[in-house]
Amino acid sequence: MKDENVLFRSIQGIAFFSIAPLIFLTASLWFTSDKLAYFLAHLYQIYFSILLFFLFGNIWSIRSYDGDRLKLKLVITSLIPFLSAIVAAFITIFMNPSWGILFLLAITYSVRHIKFVNSMIDILDSPFKDLINKISIILCICLMLVFTYWVNPYTYPLGIYN
Repeated sequence: MKDENVLFRSIQGIAFFSIAPLIFLTASLWFTSDKLAYFLAHLYQIYFSILLFFLFGNIWSIRSYDGDRLKLKLVITSLIPFLSAIVAAFITIFMNPSWGILFLLAITYSVRHIKFVNSMIDILDSPFKDLINKISIILCICLMLVFTYWVNPYTYPLGIYN
């Protein structure tokens, strides 16, 4: 067995294992009572922000691995999830949770269209690119479903903020 296959399988397992609670929390919003779903939606955003902080730490830790060639790009790329989590938390606290989730959705979707992020992803092997694409699609779908929960006109969970 090649070392690359073991490394990829390990990273893939960690990635899917870390987003599994997000998928569970997203699905549980629609199958629980309204009071519990409100709590689960907030828990979803907290867990998503924790994952963004871990992503920041992982990218930040490899910034000096390749010398000075990619250092500035890695620093900027690592700050994107960190600042996104903080800004989304402030938006959620000072406005309402639907705007915070919408901000996270916009960042998660649009970060894949930043040219220097794509140039760094192009350095990776094809299985890693596919994994990044799958994870980002899953995260966008989960964020859309949580946003849909917050703006649901039938249960109107944002009524608490009025």
